[in-house]
Amino acid sequence: MKKFLALLLAMVMTLVLAACGGGGDTPAPKEDDPPAPTTDVPPEEEPKDEEPEEPAEPEPPAADFQQVSVGETITLDFVELVIGEPSYGEQLKENTSVSKGSKENLFYFLPVTLVNLGGEAVSLTNSTMVKITFDDKYSYEGNALNFGSEVLPMADTETFFYAEVPPRVLENFEKVDIQFGFTNGFEDYDWEANDYEKTVERFDNRYQLISGGGAAPAAGGEAGDAGGETDGSAPAAEGIWAVEYYVDDFDQPTDKWYISTDNSVEGNFSNSATTKSQLNAQIAVDKDEETGGDRVAIFLWEYGRTMVKNSSEQTVDEYNIIMRTADGSDHDLTGTMYCGGDRLFIDDSYVGDVIAALKESGTVSFRIVDANRTTSTYLFSIETSNFGSVYDSMVS
Repeated sequence: MKKFLALLLAMVMTLVLAACGGGGDTPAPKEDDPPAPTTDVPPEEEPKDEEPEEPAEPEPPAADFQQVSVGETITLDFVELVIGEPSYGEQLKENTSVSKGSKENLFYFLPVTLVNLGGEAVSLTNSTMVKITFDDKYSYEGNALNFGSEVLPMADTETFFYAEVPPRVLENFEKVDIQFGFTNGFEDYDWEANDYEKTVERFDNRYQLISGGGAAPAAGGEAGDAGGETDGSAPAAEGIWAVEYYVDDFDQPTDKWYISTDNSVEGNFSNSATTKSQLNAQIAVDKDEETGGDRVAIFLWEYGRTMVKNSSEQTVDEYNIIMRTADGSDHDLTGTMYCGGDRLFIDDSYVGDVIAALKESGTVSFRIVDANRTTSTYLFSIETSNFGSVYDSMVS
């Protein structure tokens, strides 16, 4: 899932304590904190202890793609595209504001010459999606971009259907499968009509280009050529963790980063109304701008779609947490969900324990209990995977 991303938190400590009437040493969220990491679940909230009606199973999306080849022209009533040669390198980073999750990563892209045949300028930001798969195994999601905020009518616009890819994948692949889709008229993607899921199969116009791979070309090509400068360092280990960047009010990446997984993990939750129902969870790690210390936040979605929140503007919600590390030992932690908050913060005195556990190899499990409503429990596990290398690359 990566658009991944994409789209962490409420007030100065003293103000929050005054508003919530709480105490403790954990720094309060700030008003200008970024939103939760984007997931494929809708934001609506339902009462915790009332089991909602299970939604009807959505119809499987159509998966047919029109096959295209290099040099081919696609003509629709609102757009014309001429397909270029797939390539990769640093060119997109050098020429646009697009940010990479890791400094070692490269951009693999399909260049096209796009002509907007409509009568008004259009934006590609919320109307396109790309999925690039190498050797039928390693998949990466991305988007389309051009070197301007909008595509003007009847203008030949150099556009790239791209995804961010670790360089190790590009060293010696045999096949690349590029799937890209866009909405009719480049209208904004309709999340509600698509069950709050975003996959390339759900777009109105779907195309696929499959080509051979091979050894990586020499670095240092010009724009449009394969290659890109590298610093000679070893590529970051592959895994489920990656660096993402928060965006501002104009949907542009900022320099504020967080580490999270591409997708939420599944677990189960129980309360007075249900037992072992579906839970989706996600962990995000970033830096507190005021203290410079690490922060660890946990996001929870009951039934896989209803975000757990603290709707009170007067009191904080406190949680007791047991963390089981890869060696099988259990660690007692506490966490806080602040007034009006949508994430559970690991309290400061335990953040280091969580970071250390995630840097070890194996599986880390969390059992979370609402301190005031002990029948509400949340259980999930997450693989540490490449967290250690990603974390070290950002803090070193």
